[in-house]
Amino acid sequence: MWVCDFLGLLNMRDFSKDILFQTLPTGVVCFDEGGAVVCANPAALEMLGMRLDDLMSGENDISFWRLLAENGEDIPVDQQPSRIALKTGLPVNDKIAGFFHPVKNAYCWLKVDAIPVFDEGEESPSGVYLNLADVTAEVNARNKLKQAQSDYQMLVDNMHSGVAIIQDGLLKFLNKSFTTYTHQELDDLIGTPFIELIIPEERQRISEFYVKRLAGLEVPESYRTKILSVNGAQVWVDFKVKKLDYRGKPTLLVLINDVDAEVRAEQELKYSELRFRRLFEEAPIGISLVAETGELLEVNQKFADISGYTRQEMLQMTFADFTHSEDLEKDLLLFEELKAGKRDSYEMLKRYIRKDGGIVWGELKVRSFIDAFEKLQIIGMFEDRTSEVNARKELEIARDMANESSRLKSAFLASVSHELRTPLNAVLGFSDIIQNTAEQESNREYAGFIYEAGFKVMTIIDDILELAMSEHGKIRLRPATFRLGDLFDEFGKHLQEIVYKYGKDEVVDSLNEIDPTLRDVEIVTDKSKVYQVIVNLVKNAVKFTERGFVKLGCFKCSQNRIALSVQDTGIGIPDDQKEVIFDFFRQADGQDHAKYGGIGIGLAISQRVANAMNGEIRVDSVPGKGTTFTFEIPLKLEEGH
Repeated sequence: MWVCDFLGLLNMRDFSKDILFQTLPTGVVCFDEGGAVVCANPAALEMLGMRLDDLMSGENDISFWRLLAENGEDIPVDQQPSRIALKTGLPVNDKIAGFFHPVKNAYCWLKVDAIPVFDEGEESPSGVYLNLADVTAEVNARNKLKQAQSDYQMLVDNMHSGVAIIQDGLLKFLNKSFTTYTHQELDDLIGTPFIELIIPEERQRISEFYVKRLAGLEVPESYRTKILSVNGAQVWVDFKVKKLDYRGKPTLLVLINDVDAEVRAEQELKYSELRFRRLFEEAPIGISLVAETGELLEVNQKFADISGYTRQEMLQMTFADFTHSEDLEKDLLLFEELKAGKRDSYEMLKRYIRKDGGIVWGELKVRSFIDAFEKLQIIGMFEDRTSEVNARKELEIARDMANESSRLKSAFLASVSHELRTPLNAVLGFSDIIQNTAEQESNREYAGFIYEAGFKVMTIIDDILELAMSEHGKIRLRPATFRLGDLFDEFGKHLQEIVYKYGKDEVVDSLNEIDPTLRDVEIVTDKSKVYQVIVNLVKNAVKFTERGFVKLGCFKCSQNRIALSVQDTGIGIPDDQKEVIFDFFRQADGQDHAKYGGIGIGLAISQRVANAMNGEIRVDSVPGKGTTFTFEIPLKLEEGH
């Protein structure tokens, strides 16, 4: 204030001649009633980085100075200290203003006091003195502190896990993501016993963990339990718990993750930098703050433990320096998209190379955000999944071995079936000749027995071969165009042959009936697969029919679909067995297996073929009266089926 008192004793325009004015250590700038600069002492000129002539040649309203408030916003001309003092006639004290220093080529900060001067008997100021002090170092220090606090706050606010701090059995702190499990307000939860969040049947176990952990006894660091929502719902969560000392009391830091969806919500924390730092340091997962260049700006101790490097070593590295080469390209691509604003987060399963050369598998989650200073911040969280990945690899190896074993088994069955068919065809062929040419009735009868037994064996071999082929891989379809009438007639001939081969041509009639309007219709299908299904259905019909008929039918069931039916007057199928017969190696209960034979795979394979052709097989049956199987398929088999 002594400077202001001194200035009041001098005529404003005589300042430049006063030795004391010229040697003042504080900066002084004088304005007249119109806002024009009258004079300034050397200290002020040095602070402003300008010569007096340049300063005095400015516009009358001093708008050539662009002043900034400490928050970075422009100070309007009418809100600048000299203008306020001239307008109101009142002093303005301790105003902080920043400006671009033309000599230092940097922003500098001044503390400004504006003192209005009055001529005797006048009510309006005749001028203004500005008292200037350089506070650049102080303001920069404050901004750095704000930036550091903002960095840590943003870091914790954007973590994915739910967070709870428990002291004396009470919830002392919760982040907002925790409320996604309980659907309660934070204010309603703070100060309440944490055990009330656990479902009743789990409370004793969790309470024992809590007591033992505080006593320093060994308990699991991670365990699963259920917590209660305010609406009564139960949510499975994974607790990762760490004991620490906070304000002289044992405290538990708990990270909570939804193990069903593995979703880690954003964490919004409202405590001091020390609390944020403690959470960062004690988190049971690796956390890092990453620069846009990929350099690690901050890492917690857990991340250092995972990598095997010291924290100091990691702060001299980029994340690419210890990322596995096979994962690096994908990680860098996603990281560039993150920086370009094409995404705000990404997740991936990746590998890090430890300092000792070992490989660590883990789940990486990366998120970007803009802080209060419009600066891009990137946070990465890494959870070690090495044991899980190794276990999955072992399962994959076991699965591949099982598949290979199944393939070899199928190949063996196919080979054996093929080798058996060759001599068996000779047995069937010659026994059939003997039946038709032998003179003695007994010889014809014996040959019939041989043919019947051989045919049953051939049927079983065919079933085994079909099973082996179906297990060898997915069903391949080769569609071609056919005239439906020709296809149906061909199937009718096979019906007659099968009835004959079963030796029932004298007691079972072979019938067929097709809708006349369908004979000239073209069908695009896989003939061999349709034949396979029809033959299986016909064989079953003939096998289980002692007298009566087996009838092959064809009719239209919709605009683009037709159905082939096989009707018999056999033993029928009970209602409770209609689903069973389509299972592999299953036959309807109550059948005489010694009489009818078979191993129970024909219908199962037929059902699989029908599904592959976008078709279906239906069965209608009345025990003791007969059965009808309907095989429905599209008129045009689409590519890809």
